[in-house]
Amino acid sequence: MAQRTVLKREELDALLERVHVDFPTIPNAELPDLPGEECDAEKQRRAYCREQLAALGNIEMEVRVELGKTSMLLKDAAMLRSGSVVVLDRNVSEPVNVLVNGKMIARGELIVVDGKFSVRIVEFV
Repeated sequence: MAQRTVLKREELDALLERVHVDFPTIPNAELPDLPGEECDAEKQRRAYCREQLAALGNIEMEVRVELGKTSMLLKDAAMLRSGSVVVLDRNVSEPVNVLVNGKMIARGELIVVDGKFSVRIVEFV
């Protein structure tokens, strides 16, 4: 079963900043009025984005970590047995690729947390 993580306020704000860079205006969208306070366009944009991100928050996505690749002939793949070693194209010290739904979004370094392989994100692409 996949472990679910709740975004912290700072993480959500960081995502919103990225939305501002990628989408400086929100075309054809009616921005909500925030109750109880007079709002400028930036606050309205953030409220709209926060609402949209919250609506998407329960969508499950596949996350994969790509350690490396190799090519081999079918005859060599057919000879693989328990204990066989497959050498990949990446050095141990190189970052691994983090893919979400098949699209690379980041690079990271492999670490171990509570005896499980984990990835510390070092760069978003």
